[in-house]
Amino acid sequence: MPCSVRLWKSGKNSTSQNLMRYQEFHDFDAFTESIRDIDSRMVLLNAKRHLWTSFAVDLQGIDVQFGQLGSGNLAQAALRPDGYFLYLPLTPGVEYLANGVVLAHQSFAVVEPGSEFCISTKEPHDWCAVFLPKSALPDLSDLHSHSPSGQKRCWVTRPNRTAADRFRRVAFQIRETATSCPGFETTPAGRIAAGTVSRAAKLALGLREISKVGDEGRPRIPRHQIIRRCMELFDERRGSPVIVSDLASVASVSERTIRSAFNEYFGVGPNRYLCLRRLNQVHRALRAADPKETTITETLVEHGEWDFGRFASNYRQLFGQLPSETLRKKSA
Repeated sequence: MPCSVRLWKSGKNSTSQNLMRYQEFHDFDAFTESIRDIDSRMVLLNAKRHLWTSFAVDLQGIDVQFGQLGSGNLAQAALRPDGYFLYLPLTPGVEYLANGVVLAHQSFAVVEPGSEFCISTKEPHDWCAVFLPKSALPDLSDLHSHSPSGQKRCWVTRPNRTAADRFRRVAFQIRETATSCPGFETTPAGRIAAGTVSRAAKLALGLREISKVGDEGRPRIPRHQIIRRCMELFDERRGSPVIVSDLASVASVSERTIRSAFNEYFGVGPNRYLCLRRLNQVHRALRAADPKETTITETLVEHGEWDFGRFASNYRQLFGQLPSETLRKKSA
């Protein structure tokens, strides 16, 4: 790499960057500087429009980014050493190359920590990417076994429509929610969205969920004790969101064991149970709220909801009305 000093651009602890999630540029070099987590040198190719835009949101160290380029470009870059970078092309019919390898439709370029890489295109194009700290996906350290002699590198996944569609949907929904909700990064919904991004990344990489501690050799915890510990956590966090990993942590079991315990005890899995819990929490909060001082968005993100459209559909199915109707009835 031609760069001797690397200044990793990140949204962490940067209020000004968080307030400037979406930016438009008519200067290509300024656009280059807006891309987080990499030290890059870009070469402009075949500009059709002198307009470049970027969007980025930091969810507890997980950076979700979008780029829209009115040109082709050749980007030589080095990734910061403390995480992974997943890059997904978004423009059909445009050839993307990652270290000279064609990025087929619904394939990802995966950059390992500290790796140097090159992504190039010849035409205007869009992309989305996610930077994931090692702490967010610790099991990704196994990816180094794919590389001869353990060298760090950039590589391309096989096309996977399910993984690409989920990754894209999650990223777009996060962009939409962050655009409409100032301070989204610091809300309970932002924390839950970060977990959703990690799971979408695992699917993209073909990784299965693994427990934090191996089940082998660990004393079996009775189901009733697991449920009791989970209920105690719900009592402690009354009015606050809980996710499956929280349940596994407080019960000292794997997420797989939590799923089995909930299905056996309640007849529904923990994700469904937590969804119903949040629906009821929001319903109670809206019924008690002052419509002149409360917004639907504020209520949802404080209860961990960030996919507003899906939540509204689930809410209406359960309560027979939209969240906005519940709030309006308070003033009636």
